[in-house]
Amino acid sequence: MGTEIKVYISVDMEGIAGVTLFEEIEAGKPGYEYFRQVMTRETNAAIEGALAAGATQVVVRDAHDSACNLLPEELHPEAMLIRNWSEGPFGMMECIDSSFAAAVFVGYHAKANTPHAILKHTMSFKIGDLRVNGLSLPEAGWNALIAGYFGVPVVFVSGDKAVCEQCKSFLEKCHTVAVKEAMGSASINLHPAKARDLIRAGVEKAVRERAQCSPFTLAGGYTVEIEFTKEEKAYRGQWYPGAERVDDRTLRFKSEDFLACLRFFEFVS
Repeated sequence: MGTEIKVYISVDMEGIAGVTLFEEIEAGKPGYEYFRQVMTRETNAAIEGALAAGATQVVVRDAHDSACNLLPEELHPEAMLIRNWSEGPFGMMECIDSSFAAAVFVGYHAKANTPHAILKHTMSFKIGDLRVNGLSLPEAGWNALIAGYFGVPVVFVSGDKAVCEQCKSFLEKCHTVAVKEAMGSASINLHPAKARDLIRAGVEKAVRERAQCSPFTLAGGYTVEIEFTKEEKAYRGQWYPGAERVDDRTLRFKSEDFLACLRFFEFVS
């Protein structure tokens, strides 16, 4: 029997090829139905790449907004799909564990306040910045830390050019595919078919070369700082056990165990 190779794919929507406006990724708004199809096709490209690299099981986490965006009937039949939020602490990385050989992020976006980025934010518009051990992270960084907690490396990221550049700064050897680039409030995009080709090939290469990537962890324990956009969130969050109010809008939490930090984030954000 061959070695089991499980691949975890977390899929957001802001970083999908062509997406430029928030109304295009919100259910019921113009463009949403089209772009959820594009999202599903990019996900399928990633699944195909993982399978071509020898994956024996692929788990896909719909990780955007309602978490019910991907079209189940049109998803690759070899993949398992996680829909909706469980309200547990793992969020965009629901069901990740140490049995996975690699994690893949599709359709991701840059952190809040990033220049030259498309639909930038960090988890929600309530957060201005998320820092771990002084390192300002996008959602991809936080989710990579969740994967790293279980010893799983993030081997591939696709999205706009800005998030790819951010991920390269802290995910050594991670493969990236930029499907678009910001130009003011506009965007310059690859054709969706071209984006899919690059994602398919990129994921295949990344999964094959997964041994070159290390799980994202930080030495010496974890200090998490959440800078909120409104003072009220920091006021409320300061009552969480172990939380420290740093300034009007910022909370700090320290722990040797990243899972404790994850719980803190879940309950105060």
